[in-house]
Amino acid sequence: MSQSEKMNALIHLAGEVAHELNNIFTAVTGNLSLLSEQARLEGVPAGMIEEISRTAQRGIALSQKLQAFAGRQPLKRKPVDIGRVLLESVRELGETLPRTVQLSLTRAAPGCISFVDEDKLRGTLQELAANAVAAMQGRGTLRLDVTQQPVAADNDLQLRPGVYACIRVVDSGPGMAPDVAARALDPLFSTRTSHISAGWGLSNCAGFLRQSGGCMHLRTTIGAGTVVELYFPMNTLATGKSYLSGGASAPLRQSEVS
Repeated sequence: MSQSEKMNALIHLAGEVAHELNNIFTAVTGNLSLLSEQARLEGVPAGMIEEISRTAQRGIALSQKLQAFAGRQPLKRKPVDIGRVLLESVRELGETLPRTVQLSLTRAAPGCISFVDEDKLRGTLQELAANAVAAMQGRGTLRLDVTQQPVAADNDLQLRPGVYACIRVVDSGPGMAPDVAARALDPLFSTRTSHISAGWGLSNCAGFLRQSGGCMHLRTTIGAGTVVELYFPMNTLATGKSYLSGGASAPLRQSEVS
């Protein structure tokens, strides 16, 4: 079985497990609500019920992570100008990232339109920036850009042929060893073991890309940093339908964000 087949099997399994977990814990929390009211009426201490409820909520949170990885999370899709969101996100990141991180943006001209969940896109960019800053140990350069990228029928990304808005997040960190890079998008895999969301950030971002009809692709070399590419299918603004095109990339404008 190839690596892509193994990943597809894992994604399918995660989706099915998430569905069952959600059903189980939704039933548990519903019955706990009724039990809590009955206990209150009878004067029974609610501490034990509250503890069970907190545990059930953790189960629901786990099912949501699995749903995100499997590409089954609820999305609020609409036509989105990827360049606009990228510019606004970089401005926000410029206010929160350490001053020791040099942040720059190469923004495509208007026209990179995709039918996506804008909030999830912003969250993905924030997650990737946080991972990059951690990899650089808070000091280095972080560059983002977006271009129109034609994808041929015979491609290694397992994408449908067409034109995609490709966001690149480039850091000057130490890069990843081949074995780490191969597992970077797997759920529960992380080199940041003390992080509260360790092992879920990149895998959930990759799930969001798959659910949006695109993909996340990593290119990394030891000592030469990491490039994360986000491919979103291009759409017409009015209908949200994908189109095929082999046109040239839109002109770029360079701006620095302090």
